[in-house]
Amino acid sequence: MGRSLALSLYLFLAERSPMASAPERAPRPQGPLVWIHAGEGSRTESLQQLIRRTFRDRPDVAILLTETSPLDCGGFDDAGSVLRDGLPPENLSEIRAFLDHWRPEAALFVGSTLPPALIAETATTGIQLVLADIRMVGERIPFWRRGMVGSVLARFSRILAQDPETVDLLSKLGGRTLPVELGGRIEETTDPLPYLEPEREALAEMLRARPVWMAVACPEAEEEAVIAAHIHAMQHAHRLLLILSLANPERGPELARKLTNAGLIVAERAEDQDPRPEVQVLITDGATELGLWYRLAPVTFMGSTLLPGGAGRNPAEPAALGSAILHGPNAGAYPDAYAQLIAARATRPVASAEGLAGAVEDLIAPDKAAVLAHNAWAATSGGAEVAERVVQIMLSALDDPKSAKAVA
Repeated sequence: MGRSLALSLYLFLAERSPMASAPERAPRPQGPLVWIHAGEGSRTESLQQLIRRTFRDRPDVAILLTETSPLDCGGFDDAGSVLRDGLPPENLSEIRAFLDHWRPEAALFVGSTLPPALIAETATTGIQLVLADIRMVGERIPFWRRGMVGSVLARFSRILAQDPETVDLLSKLGGRTLPVELGGRIEETTDPLPYLEPEREALAEMLRARPVWMAVACPEAEEEAVIAAHIHAMQHAHRLLLILSLANPERGPELARKLTNAGLIVAERAEDQDPRPEVQVLITDGATELGLWYRLAPVTFMGSTLLPGGAGRNPAEPAALGSAILHGPNAGAYPDAYAQLIAARATRPVASAEGLAGAVEDLIAPDKAAVLAHNAWAATSGGAEVAERVVQIMLSALDDPKSAKAVA
């Protein structure tokens, strides 16, 4: 393993820098331990994906988590054993004390932070190192540091970059033998919401050949716009059904009376009423069956996005279940999820109630809804596939350090 002159000098100084007082650390648990370091560019949601999947596949594993910058990690330990420790400074004595205490069998660095002394000393101990979710597009590395960075990168057995530009940059720094490949970005993903298959089959048979769309988490302030869009679209598809999931389910009976008085035929799920052929609006009884409705509705309008101030639902929910997404200009609590889907051309944004009416009419055409739904599914499932691949590489390194290089 090559070492640049700059790295050698760096490690020489790291060996001689004074050691601070030893921090108090939790006891190391029995059994295998994986160390995950969250570097710059890491996202809480990405780490949650990695941690959940690790515990799913290996519940006997403990995870040690360190961070370059503090993250909101409150939900990380809900599925298994997650320990926290501060990242040791670039001091070889402190790094050795850290490694001697935790004795991880494998280490996964996520993001673009590469502490040279920490990585070099970890590799010296024989711990398998994997680097994932790194993006270095546009990075300007001084000439004198390039050899040092390349030498540090060579300590990793696998490097998974977010994009082709980062692959090219890292390959130039580390040479042709550097184990870098295109891995993709670990995105926030949402596990598909559950449903009962017999219920889906029965309703799908009942709705056979009917066009269907859904409005989810619809607040009172947007109900009028949604109903107006539905009435407009029914002029072009008279058998169209609206599945209406309200932000406040307690409004269901009152809204049902209002719509009935306006001449619409309404069914209420809370009253065990089915969407018979003549029913034009089905009001659901809350969020408990959203997994069912997303699977039945080829198009979903995300409520609380036309007007500011609403919380709404995560658009990854319908995206994961094949429903094309309509939404207004307000992302609410999910700006990153909407940005990801918009970038993938996986939604139809509308600016107003009038725009919603036209978009519903347009997306009734199955081919147009299918394109959006496919793009949305690809955008939301891709991040999960990247997370799954990273976890399998990491667990391969844990079980057999020599096999990590062979995991596809």
